[in-house]
Amino acid sequence: MGCANFFFTVLITLSVALITYNILISANAPLKHDLPGPSSRSTLLVDPVIKMPVERSSSGKKRLFHTAVTASDSVYNTWQCRVMYYWYKKHRDGPNSEMGGFTRILHSGKADKFMEEIPTFIAQPLPAGMDQGYIVLNRPGAFVQWLQKADIKEDYILMAEPDHIIVKPIPNLSKDGLGAAFPFFYIEPKKFESIIRKYFPEDKGPVTKIDPIGNSPVIIGKESLKKIAPTWMNVSLAMKKDPETDKAFGWVLEMYGYAVSSALHGVDNILYKDFMIQPPWDTEIGKKFIIHYTYGCDYDMKGKSTYGKIGEWRFDKRSYDTIMPPRNLPLPPPGVPESVVTLVKMVNEATANIPNWGS
Repeated sequence: MGCANFFFTVLITLSVALITYNILISANAPLKHDLPGPSSRSTLLVDPVIKMPVERSSSGKKRLFHTAVTASDSVYNTWQCRVMYYWYKKHRDGPNSEMGGFTRILHSGKADKFMEEIPTFIAQPLPAGMDQGYIVLNRPGAFVQWLQKADIKEDYILMAEPDHIIVKPIPNLSKDGLGAAFPFFYIEPKKFESIIRKYFPEDKGPVTKIDPIGNSPVIIGKESLKKIAPTWMNVSLAMKKDPETDKAFGWVLEMYGYAVSSALHGVDNILYKDFMIQPPWDTEIGKKFIIHYTYGCDYDMKGKSTYGKIGEWRFDKRSYDTIMPPRNLPLPPPGVPESVVTLVKMVNEATANIPNWGS
């Protein structure tokens, strides 16, 4: 294991040193990147989403995808993975599902006590200090290791995250060599063109070729991901190392890294808006497949949102960064949107049925 760790450290160091995505255009001034929030939504002038119907393969044969979730061994990531895996199992064999196997890619470098509960691949973390406290920077390298070493039966991969809850069976939304990805309104390559050009040279085409996506949720062909993943790792590390890029992209830096890398390899994506919702901004489940509970949900007891201020009732995953949420969380008061009510009910169902919850 010591030799493997040394080899991975050397590989990462050499990869960063050999990156050829040099600076082509210098920025004239520091760029500001606002955090996602309700005021940011109004800045979108054009809806970039390509609407694509959910279709079965003409042959009738299922195109199974493998669901992969990267995680650390923190309490915070672990309880989310346990909830996520519960709902994956519940919907895996449902109508129209093309969900195949599941893997938690654990980038702590060592086993934990949930190995038997959740199918797990152990990946080595980045060398100490390289992530600069930005732990998701481990994600691209973890995928590289998994794709190189694991025996993945399916031809497609769904890259998901611990804080995703699957609300219904998911078909393979990719088609004709295109990935299927959720469009994020705060991923704006055009807005940061001078920075993007450091990693996406002009001979690769206009920055509009870069889709407004992260790596998750994305369904993509396994062979395409094998090509993208090493570039994603290198570009993300280079972005983090560059102060201007790091300041501009902040906590979504690794998402930009994936979007750029996908474009560098000529992999386009169906931008599938119905892939998921993000409460509290998205209020209805509708035809969506995933709830992404990245934002805190705060309300007064009359059901009015108090976003930005801790509410009389709240659900925020960050409240449980060092302890698992208790079973039977209180439901929201009347008037709170369906998406938030469903989220809490689904967390409660999972915790009620997962053995040894809280251990």
